[in-house]
Amino acid sequence: MLEKSFGNDTLKKTVVYQWHERFRSGRESVNDDERSGRPSTSKTDENIDKIKDWMIVDRKLTIREMAEELDIAFGSVQDILVNDLGLRRVAAKLVPKDLNFVQKRNRHIDQKDPGIYSEN
Repeated sequence: MLEKSFGNDTLKKTVVYQWHERFRSGRESVNDDERSGRPSTSKTDENIDKIKDWMIVDRKLTIREMAEELDIAFGSVQDILVNDLGLRRVAAKLVPKDLNFVQKRNRHIDQKDPGIYSEN
């Protein structure tokens, strides 16, 4: 009945049981508990823009080089490349999954002067 009303937003049965148990044991708040540690600072708009610019200028940069330059984790750079910029590795080179910012820029350049890439 709840799934008909709320669709995919319906809580799973196990989550409801967990909440029920927490409230039975004395919990009164529905808000999340405070977590220890600091929030992630590696996946910022500034870092995403820098990596995007680097990929436009030099596609041969390694993930390790970018991580060292930005002083963030290797996995964070990988996550930005794959999830934010839509790139993936093929034979140790980063190539787009779909038409991305680099191809769109090149396509725009090609439309302005289609002869610059043609062979004579």
